Amino acid sequence: MSFWIMADDRPTSPKFYYFSKDFQAPDGACLKARVCGDTRYALYLNGHLVCEGPCQGTAYTTFYETEDLTPYLNTGKNTLVAKIMYATEGYFISTFRSFAPAFWFDGALTADGVTTALGTDQSWSCMREDACTLEQGTDCYVSIPPYEHWSGASVYTPVPVKQTCEPDPARHCFDCNGIAQQYVMSPRTLPAMQTESYRPLQAVRSGQGFTEYDATAYTTAKLRFSFKAKAGSRIKLTYAECYRQTDENGRHYKGLRDSYDQPTAFLYGCCDTVVATGEVQTFSPFWYRSFRFVRVECDDPMLKVTAFDYAFYHYPLDAAGTFACSDPRYNRMWEISRHTVLCCMHEMYVDCPYYEQQQYDMDSALEMLFTLRMSMDQRMPVKSLTDFAHSQMPSGLLQANYPSIKTQLIPNFTLFWILMLRDYLRYCGTSAQNVKLLRALIGTAAHALDGFDAYVLPNGLVGNTPYWHFVDWVPGWNDGIPSGDPDAPITVGTLMYATALKAAAELYDILGRPGTAKDYRSKAEDAIRAAYEHCYDREAGLFCNKPNVREYSQHTTLWAILSGAVVGKEAGELIDRTFDGHVPVAFCTFSMSHYMFRALELADRYDVYAKRQIEGWEKMLDLHCTTWCENPDNPRSECHGWSSAPIYEFSAMVLGVVPTAPGYDAVRIKPHPHAYDLSWASGTVPTPHGVISIAWEKQDGELSMTVTLPSTAMHCEVVMPDGKTFTQTTERAQYTCKL
Repeated sequence: MSFWIMADDRPTSPKFYYFSKDFQAPDGACLKARVCGDTRYALYLNGHLVCEGPCQGTAYTTFYETEDLTPYLNTGKNTLVAKIMYATEGYFISTFRSFAPAFWFDGALTADGVTTALGTDQSWSCMREDACTLEQGTDCYVSIPPYEHWSGASVYTPVPVKQTCEPDPARHCFDCNGIAQQYVMSPRTLPAMQTESYRPLQAVRSGQGFTEYDATAYTTAKLRFSFKAKAGSRIKLTYAECYRQTDENGRHYKGLRDSYDQPTAFLYGCCDTVVATGEVQTFSPFWYRSFRFVRVECDDPMLKVTAFDYAFYHYPLDAAGTFACSDPRYNRMWEISRHTVLCCMHEMYVDCPYYEQQQYDMDSALEMLFTLRMSMDQRMPVKSLTDFAHSQMPSGLLQANYPSIKTQLIPNFTLFWILMLRDYLRYCGTSAQNVKLLRALIGTAAHALDGFDAYVLPNGLVGNTPYWHFVDWVPGWNDGIPSGDPDAPITVGTLMYATALKAAAELYDILGRPGTAKDYRSKAEDAIRAAYEHCYDREAGLFCNKPNVREYSQHTTLWAILSGAVVGKEAGELIDRTFDGHVPVAFCTFSMSHYMFRALELADRYDVYAKRQIEGWEKMLDLHCTTWCENPDNPRSECHGWSSAPIYEFSAMVLGVVPTAPGYDAVRIKPHPHAYDLSWASGTVPTPHGVISIAWEKQDGELSMTVTLPSTAMHCEVVMPDGKTFTQTTERAQYTCKL
């Protein structure tokens, strides 16, 4: 029998706890187990790390890991140890916890055909680590796991073990009367995170009492720091995303991100501390750390660092999508975009790994799209979609970030989730499993849109809610909100609502419910008419940010096009007026750039303006960024998944591959060789049918292209730059046209 075991009922501060058990195993035995812990655990057998968890879940799902421990099993005595990091209220807000550190191990030890249960009960012991203080941090650091401050050698305090419930995961831990136990458990849906090989950090700058190290690129990593220093001396490790500089007025700013050779450059960030024992010590933080640079400070001038290395830690994405072209800067953009997504992809999508580690609807909608241009691994998208569905409020709105023990609402982020669900079906198809997922989530989408209906004003515009109406981090917009009357409706909100209604109509078409789809399309047209009537400035030829406020932005233009409010020739003309400078227009930052690119595509202006739109990424290259920033100018975060738009542009537009039926059952290949002034490009695009390979080259006024399909079952339409269209009926075909 395996029970949840607990210690230290309702601790007042976060601590490490060690649950342990000795047992005997005969020669040739094998051991398999289901494992879970609260808040986070790392399981060791005979000193070997077996697994970590639990995978971050929601208030309705506690995931457990299923592991084979046989490779670490000894003949004779064995020792199981679970290191638990218990985070009290307010710490690590994207991870749910109960009222005490807890552990569950449900093992089966098999030898000579006989299986013996090996589980958690009161025979296990527990020790609390009292030499370490876990610190939440301040300001923007409150949602990440706590940092560690060690006062010296470990101090273990025995803690009584309390045996509680015996879970039944087969019933998801509901009893026969449907009453939930303390943990509602389900098997982990994601693979274990990937820890790449360790590599050394390189010392780049040193002075009295400090040395600064460079990982050469931003990373999310497991860290190992081995050293020897005088007993009682204090070592401080500061993790920084980049170097900052100080101007002549004493203000801090970000210039070249690796400017360690500048006298005013400095590192700033979160830190771990360790007090030396006088012996050789190795410090390895329990949770991964995010950094490019690490500053080591010590008050012992004789500090000896014997090893300092790190291992990149991320979701094990099998990236079948590739890209290469004639411009090395764009090749670098592809690689940085790929790396940025991986740094923001662990047990869930995160907005930024350094400051928040929170899964936001808008960020995840984009990160999913970028993921699916690289891989057809559908597990993370499905988990993300489901996580957000679990966050739905009685009003119908989804929480802006989830899992989270705090509630944040940004109304438009709910609409991004509906677009995310639509895009998932477009890319991954309508298999029986995906239709089952859609049926499980469609009620969430319907309730969300009903929630927006409640805020539609008599004039047809979507009115303001009591929450944060973030649109984009545009300079001059307070908190990302267009300026003007704070009580006035925001035009983008109405146009996004229309876009989401049409996306929901697509989903109901898949489910064979044309009546509901028709109703949603009708509501979308009502919203569009209201936007035209109250928000369109006919003199400027642009949509205003708010009714009766003659301020404009790319955002209203792009959502007017994506919603279908403006189509065809008129869409192209609207884009031209937005870019021609005849009136001041606020430009999108990186969070909205993907959607601006899509508006250019729909308006047939991609070749005209795409290179101008990509300039923000060129500036980041010039600043020696190794991941993409949250926003331009002086950003807070140096690594933000939503900024990885080049992945989509190079795959979908330069190579030209987009699905035109769910799951790539039909595909259009329409390369844009002129958009970025390239002479050749090649790459691969993953689909549920297999990988599509594209290679094209411009030479002597002609473009030649080779298309290789994984299957002729795909309906493939090839559109060449001269406008000629072909239907490919063989797995491999070549095309040429005059330019």
